[in-house]
Amino acid sequence: MPCNICSLTLNVFSNKHYTFFALLFIFGILVLSEPVFTHQVFANSSVTVTADKPFYIFGDTIVISGTVKTVVPGNTLTISILDPYSNQIHTMQTTVSSDGSYTNTVVIDGSMWKSGGVYTVLAQYGSEIPTQTTFSYMATTAPINDVFPISIPGSQTFDVPYTISGGSVMNMYVTPSNFMLSVSLQTTNYGSITLSLPRSLIDSKAIDGSDDLFGVLVDGVDVQPHKEQVTANERILTIQFLQGTKNIQIIGTRMAPENVSTANTSQNLTANQSVQIANMSNVIHTIPEFPSGVVPFVIALITIVVLGRIMIRQSLVNR
Repeated sequence: MPCNICSLTLNVFSNKHYTFFALLFIFGILVLSEPVFTHQVFANSSVTVTADKPFYIFGDTIVISGTVKTVVPGNTLTISILDPYSNQIHTMQTTVSSDGSYTNTVVIDGSMWKSGGVYTVLAQYGSEIPTQTTFSYMATTAPINDVFPISIPGSQTFDVPYTISGGSVMNMYVTPSNFMLSVSLQTTNYGSITLSLPRSLIDSKAIDGSDDLFGVLVDGVDVQPHKEQVTANERILTIQFLQGTKNIQIIGTRMAPENVSTANTSQNLTANQSVQIANMSNVIHTIPEFPSGVVPFVIALITIVVLGRIMIRQSLVNR
């Protein structure tokens, strides 16, 4: 029986017409099947561990969570963090809930976080084999805390406290006609800046008078602040940036010295703000994303067409 199958297979492939369809069938299986090179997770199946983000910078908080399949009374879960050189820089004990879930946090702070690269999180429950996950850490220079004075003609000088890591502030200035605060940066790494903006200098209000989101542009790209805190007198924004970033623009709906706006004015400013952001964002060219199966499918299709043309040409020559 095996010999008959082999003979049938050889006969099929000896016929040029059948060969073409056989190749088409094989490439179809390759394209539609699961990718061979998939990300391998080296984990103990009874314990899972994840980090809440793929990368962090100095000052961030890592939220580590996961599950334990079988909770054993008296067993403890140990979480360890290794730097890119496999040095243990942090370890802690974590309580596992009765449903098997656990969560703990680690603040990236201190002298141990000095090397950028891929860090490993190990989670070991009792005597079981540790489970691991990874994240990337971008090392930055020590944060700079300072105050930048902004003078507005016909008004007063406003002090803007800020904290920046990964660069330095070169200048701050306002454009009252556009209700915009601009920050010029010199960046040496991936980082972030936290600005404490006095409401008397710049604010963003909705039509009903409630706080509204600021428009934020990083080198002309519309972004959302990484974090915002609100007090009675300040709007505190934390904005992340990439190495090479030069300008950050914050657009509100009111600014000193006027610092007042009617409902209609606020509505118009919000519309203008959206237009400014849209116009500046349109100049950014994005790279289109393709489904993972498209590239191998195109390669397979091209290969089939080329082989088909070769076989047709060979058939004509044999005639």
